Amino acid sequence: MHIVSCAQSRPDLASFGPYPRPWIKPGEPICFSYDIVAEPGPGQSKRGVILSPRPDYSSWEVICDKGTAMGGADEAPSPLGYLIMGVALCLLTHIQSYLHKAPMNIDRIRVEVRAEYATLAPDPDHRASGTGGQGIGRCDGYSCHVLIDSPEPAEKLQDLIAVCRDACMAIATLAREVPTTTRLFINDQQDGVPV
Repeated sequence: MHIVSCAQSRPDLASFGPYPRPWIKPGEPICFSYDIVAEPGPGQSKRGVILSPRPDYSSWEVICDKGTAMGGADEAPSPLGYLIMGVALCLLTHIQSYLHKAPMNIDRIRVEVRAEYATLAPDPDHRASGTGGQGIGRCDGYSCHVLIDSPEPAEKLQDLIAVCRDACMAIATLAREVPTTTRLFINDQQDGVPV
């Protein structure tokens, strides 16, 4: 089983309208979306397709699972594992892009991320409390460490990481309050209802 593979076909979105997939030119400001389609598989497994934000990028099929203690088969990374890996890889992408344009003498770069998660006890007054005691999930914080071996001056390396951190959309997604919505679409209805 391949955990990540190039999607052979691109699923259609059923609830979102089309989003223009622009050609992104390096260095120019741009707006774009990532669309994801996810469906359950056997046990705790899930299959998702990442729809490319650009017409010249492939779409990717990703398998996700949970550990055996959570009813999964432990055959693929967990959803939160993918989320936090995305933060590390996005920051590293910005660092690599910066260094491609403005090379520095760097021997080694490594990004380490720690995210601290917890589940609160279910609120007995919450309207969904009868759904198996799922509780309320939370993230108490995450720390992102960049380890660099380099003879470059510390100030230059600090500037590099500050610029890349500020450009990192994954960090911005987690660090800033981002407006979110959840809508439920039942039996192919046209307009979902807010949940």
